Amino acid sequence: MKKINLTILVLLVQLVFTSNVQARCNLELFSFGSSVEEIKKQLNLPEGGILPIMGGESQNVVFVPGEEVCKDEKAFVGAPVNFVFLYDKLVEIQTMRLSEKPTMIQWAESIYGEKDKKPKSFYDEKPNAQWLWDTFNATIAYSIGPDANDVVESIIIQSRRHQGYFEKFAKEEEELLQGGAQ
Repeated sequence: MKKINLTILVLLVQLVFTSNVQARCNLELFSFGSSVEEIKKQLNLPEGGILPIMGGESQNVVFVPGEEVCKDEKAFVGAPVNFVFLYDKLVEIQTMRLSEKPTMIQWAESIYGEKDKKPKSFYDEKPNAQWLWDTFNATIAYSIGPDANDVVESIIIQSRRHQGYFEKFAKEEEELLQGGAQ
């Protein structure tokens, strides 16, 4: 009888810890290199897409409400998530939030680790600071700045494996600008 109770207790504890891990939204779980259609499928979005998609042949940006991407994460309520594709490959994820006080930093630090020695300007009444995290797959840029009586937080997660796509796209854009200037 004690074995059964102990087994049930262990299973319940595992269930609680597993659901807590899943509740944290790690945007890097959207695999860099995925196509627009693969990401839409991962998000369970309808075929054909009801979401705005901007861009052209080389670049597409899919805008998704933060609540749809990170359903259990309060930091994403009202914060759109932009999936940036170059040559139909996911290369960057962006989000931005306007709020009365910093809220996205708690989410970012829960995923990427607490930043020791934050810039002193982060603690100002009107914070203005930036810093980076590096992971194996991505570079993550966090930025906060004042906007009237609020703050704007921005997080950009950029693939480290797809730098060639960024370089190719920048070169194409430069050529287009130079061609238009002639």
